Amino acid sequence: MSRTNSIVRKRRAAEKVYLPSNARDNQYIIAEMLLTDELITLIVGDVDQSVDKPYQLFYQNLAKLVFDIVEESGIEHANFIANSRLVRVRNSDEQQVLHTAQQSFFFYNPTQNSTFKAYFDGGHRSNKVKFLFLANGDNLRGDSAAFHHKVFNAVTKISQQIGLAPGVLKMRDHQHITYDIFGADKGHKETVTHAFREISARYLQQGYKLSGAFSAITYAVVSVPMTRRLLKNVDIDYDCSEPFNTLYEKIKTAFTNAAAQHGLNHGAMIANGMSPIVRYDETQTSIVNGEIISLGFNPANAIGGIICKWQSDKLVDTIRLVFFASDVDESHNTYGKFVNQVTQCIGDMAKNLNWKKESDYMLMRLHQQVIRRV
Repeated sequence: MSRTNSIVRKRRAAEKVYLPSNARDNQYIIAEMLLTDELITLIVGDVDQSVDKPYQLFYQNLAKLVFDIVEESGIEHANFIANSRLVRVRNSDEQQVLHTAQQSFFFYNPTQNSTFKAYFDGGHRSNKVKFLFLANGDNLRGDSAAFHHKVFNAVTKISQQIGLAPGVLKMRDHQHITYDIFGADKGHKETVTHAFREISARYLQQGYKLSGAFSAITYAVVSVPMTRRLLKNVDIDYDCSEPFNTLYEKIKTAFTNAAAQHGLNHGAMIANGMSPIVRYDETQTSIVNGEIISLGFNPANAIGGIICKWQSDKLVDTIRLVFFASDVDESHNTYGKFVNQVTQCIGDMAKNLNWKKESDYMLMRLHQQVIRRV
């Protein structure tokens, strides 16, 4: 074997990720548009503001139009949402929808059940209208391109039937895999192999080329529960106004040192009770809005930076560690090396925090997302 081939094989081996076989897949697509006066006119004409629920007929007619096309397209699980809330999707054996003041959580099992459901209040004018499409089946990753293609065609028909101009509807294809980083330490030795190919490259391999302009982001969110062990490792003065500042400083130091050691220089630590969302943003602006913190990220920006936000007088249930993959983290159209770097970083951080891997979890959710206009 030549030295060149040996080096290539070693590099490719570093790009393979071995996940526990009980990792959970999700794919869902959100198509959204602003709820404008023009949209209302296209669907129902004038709205009678004198009645208790002036937007009821608008929502009903638009939802029927959407669901008719969705059913014709062979899509089994879809939701119509017009409630001014952020949509989040999680894998769960129990199908349910929970709402907070600013978020709607959709829990579902991709191998079970399907539904068409609308969520709106006829007396409230939402800021946006969203169509949520949930992938079904037991091979979500292998069938992801076909699902994207089916949804894109359905959304195109919806746009045309409403009479929208091209580009009004924005479509986000979300895919993530969720697993306990320390699953093997708990005895779960069976693994599956991933390379985390970039979405457009994976779709091309599956026979579908993304047409037109699109943008993509890849990032990892690690959830660290606030265990008793973390508290016992720090002297906390409950008589001061900011009793948990020392605790968060200790976790920040472990996080930033481990990230630097493994070459991860785009990240965030959130320990203030807010739910972080990541969005493509060339200006990389962070926005705080109530219970949500929006983290803007531009993968083309090679200049790194780690932000840490916490509330010193508040003990959170969970700390979120966010790692953003920039364009330089992509090698051979994959993000496998990046995922392994994150895993190694968390492993070192856990050692510094005296984490008990055989009983305590750190949950990794690896997100891949592509955004395009319809």
